[in-house]
Amino acid sequence: MATKTDYFADVAQTDLMRVVVALATEVYELRDRQRLTESLLTEQGLKLDDLDAKAEPAVYEEDRLRERDAFVARVFAAMKDPVGG
Repeated sequence: MATKTDYFADVAQTDLMRVVVALATEVYELRDRQRLTESLLTEQGLKLDDLDAKAEPAVYEEDRLRERDAFVARVFAAMKDPVGG
């Protein structure tokens, strides 16, 4: 089992830092994948403006709702299982 480390004297600060790092990781992965996707689409002749034409909310799509919930769970795992807990 992996051990958890307190990086700050205040456990809450450590947990908050874990959330920030999780968000930073998600943002980097998304940006990297987006860059690749846009490059591939441009090579196929698609205008990137076409991507904005169908930007609908995920309110009624079950797959997107599940993905959203999984994202929230990953990012806020530090609050669910705090270092000092």
